[in-house]
Amino acid sequence: MQRNILRKLGLLCSIICFSLAASAQCKFTTLTIPGAATSTALGINDQGAIVGAFTTSTTDNRGFLLFQGKFTHFNFPGAESTEANDINNVGQIVGQYDNLQTGQHGFVVHNGVFHSISAPSAPSQTRALGINNFGVIVGAAGAFGFRLSSGHFTTIRFPGSSRTTASGINDSGAIVGIYGDTIGFNHAFMLKNGTYTNIDFPGASNSAANKIDNEGDIVGSYDVNNGDEHGFTLDKGRFLTHDDPNAGISTFLLDVNKFDTIVGGFVDVGGHNRSFKANCTGVF
Repeated sequence: MQRNILRKLGLLCSIICFSLAASAQCKFTTLTIPGAATSTALGINDQGAIVGAFTTSTTDNRGFLLFQGKFTHFNFPGAESTEANDINNVGQIVGQYDNLQTGQHGFVVHNGVFHSISAPSAPSQTRALGINNFGVIVGAAGAFGFRLSSGHFTTIRFPGSSRTTASGINDSGAIVGIYGDTIGFNHAFMLKNGTYTNIDFPGASNSAANKIDNEGDIVGSYDVNNGDEHGFTLDKGRFLTHDDPNAGISTFLLDVNKFDTIVGGFVDVGGHNRSFKANCTGVF
């Protein structure tokens, strides 16, 4: 009797779980970046402003802002290349730039005013990757991640890892990112209330958690046996895979806002990086 009940419950769960997965979908739209040879959309805020990086046939990476149909590109003053990695609801943008004389540095820009970020642990190897609505910044400096708040740097290092990158932070202070193990594989993690947790995509060889929104929704990417990259979402323990239908090789989910709009990049059949925006339903 009990065994029959368990079988029925298992069947019911399978039907419900299949129904939930079937109803979860994202509608992908390729973004038009004027003059771009390649591009990747790296961040989005709740107003729908998108930031990222693009190249042309004659230039290295430049940062861009796409908002309400208006495209703006920019370069950190004097830099050889610039990437815009995230934008918060206040309009602060963080990223990184390269300078031939001084190396790689992070930056934050607001209303056209740029400020350079150089972590004391690795001033010429600093990247600013995420920012929340309180202006707290996370990123990587050398082999390990950092959190920057009110001018104070705190090291982020997954226990036992060989390298750690802090990629995103929400308003509650939860941080997601990537850490490397001692044999060369990458893993996704979350740091919340002082506790580190592995959040690898099930069965993946390599995983990366790229951003987390204020509801705790996470986006990232993974591969199996070093094959093509696939995007994933994680909500309340439920992992789902998402691939841009125009991708020839790989899809990367790089940020999500509170309206379940995802941005990222894919590699097309010609091997070029392209940007996308995806509106999702039933995913989170």
